[in-house]
Amino acid sequence: MLGVIGIILAVALVIFLIFRGWHMAIVSVVASVLIVLTSGMDIWKSFSEYFAVSFRNFAGTWFLMFALGAIFGKLMEESGASSAIANAVVRALGKKRVILIVLVTTLILSYGGIGVFVIAFTMYPICMALFKEADLPKKIFPGLLLAIPATISMSVAPGVPAVQNMIPTETFGTNIYAAPIVGIVSSVFIFILDYLFYTWAAKRCAARGEHFVAGLNDSIIDFSDPEAVKKLPSAGLAFVPIIVLIGSIFIFQVFVKPSNFAVVLGMILAVLVTAGMFRTRIKLKQAFGSGTANGLGALMVTSSIMGFGGIVNAAPAFQDCVEWLLGLQMSPLLMAFVSINIICAITGSSSGGLNIFLQALGDYMLQTGINPEFLHRWTGMCSAGLDAMPHASGVVLANDVAKTQMIDTYKYTFVSQCFIPILALIPAILLYMVGLI
Repeated sequence: MLGVIGIILAVALVIFLIFRGWHMAIVSVVASVLIVLTSGMDIWKSFSEYFAVSFRNFAGTWFLMFALGAIFGKLMEESGASSAIANAVVRALGKKRVILIVLVTTLILSYGGIGVFVIAFTMYPICMALFKEADLPKKIFPGLLLAIPATISMSVAPGVPAVQNMIPTETFGTNIYAAPIVGIVSSVFIFILDYLFYTWAAKRCAARGEHFVAGLNDSIIDFSDPEAVKKLPSAGLAFVPIIVLIGSIFIFQVFVKPSNFAVVLGMILAVLVTAGMFRTRIKLKQAFGSGTANGLGALMVTSSIMGFGGIVNAAPAFQDCVEWLLGLQMSPLLMAFVSINIICAITGSSSGGLNIFLQALGDYMLQTGINPEFLHRWTGMCSAGLDAMPHASGVVLANDVAKTQMIDTYKYTFVSQCFIPILALIPAILLYMVGLI
C-alpha cells in the first residue's frame, strides 16, 4: 500500500515541480527517489539500471532526430526561410487564419510520417513569425503544436504510420487502416473542436490584453517593414526545404525500414538542401553548432522524464496497480478506456499504456466477440487521452523548444490533448453501435 501511495505522490510531485518551473532532470530524480524509497527498491540498482536504461534507450533512439530537427529549424530560421513562409501564408490567407494554418500544416507533416519531435523544431520558427503577425501569445503554442500530431496523427486516423497505430495490429491481426469510418469521423470531430477551441482561446487572450512577446532567443522580422521583407528569400525557394523533407521521407519509407531510419535520411537530405540553398545567408558553423546544442538540450530534458518512467515501470507497486486495473469488473470497452488512460497518465506514455494493456488483456478482448477492427481503433484512441500529462515527453519537449512555462501553457494542452480526444470516443462508440466502422 505504501508503494502505491508513493507512486501517486511521485506523479503529483512531478506535476507540482514542473508547474513551479523546476528543471526536468531534478524533477525526475527527486520523484524517482520517492518511488524507490516507498517501494523498498534498491537505490543504486534502480538508478543504474531502470532509470539509466530508459534514459539511454530514449536518448540513443532519438539522438539523431533531435539534433537534425533542431539544426533544420535553425537553418530555416537564420536563412529567413521560416519568415518568408510565414509572410507568404499570411498574405495569401490572412492573419485571422493562423490557427487553421498551424493545424493543417501539422496535420500534413505528422500524417506524412514526421514525428512530433521533428515537427516541434521545424514549426517553431515558422509559428513564431505567424504568432507575431497575428499577435497571439506564445503560451498557446505548445498545445496548438501538439493538437493534431498527438491525437489524430498518433492513433485516431486510419493509415497513420505511428507506433500507437501499429501496436494493436499485432494483437488483433488488423492493419493500420482498421475501422476507417470511425477513424475518419473521429479525426474530423477532433480537428473541428481544436479549431473552435483555439480560436476561442485566441479571442479570450486578446480580450484580456495579452499579446505576442518574443523570447530572448527569438529572431523575428517585422513584416510591416518593407526593407526587412525585401531581404527575405522568395517564398518559392523558402518552401523547397519543407517539400524536400516531406517528399523524401515519404519515398524513403517505401524502401527503408524502420520508419525512424527513413525520417533520419529525409532530415539529412533536407538539412543539406537547406544549407546548400541558403549558404550565403547563413553562418553554417554557428547555425549547426547552435542547432545541435538546442537539440541535445531538449533531448536531455526529455530523456530525464523517460528515466522516471523506467523507475515507475519497475516498481512492484506499479505492477499491483496494473493488476488491479485489469481486474476491474466492467464492460470490455469501458475497462479498456479506464485502464489504458490511468496507466498512460501514470507513465506519461501512450505507447506504454497501450502496450501494457494489450499484453495483459489483448487475447481477452478478442474473445469478447467485439469486432477486431473496432478494438484496434478504440484501444488506440484510448491511448490518446490522459497520456498528455505534464510529464509526457511531447508536452515537455514543446515547452522546452518554446521556452514557455508549463503553468502558463498546460491548460490549453489539457483541453486539446486530453479532453477533446476523450470526447471523440463518443462518436466512435455511436458509430460502432449502429454498425458503421
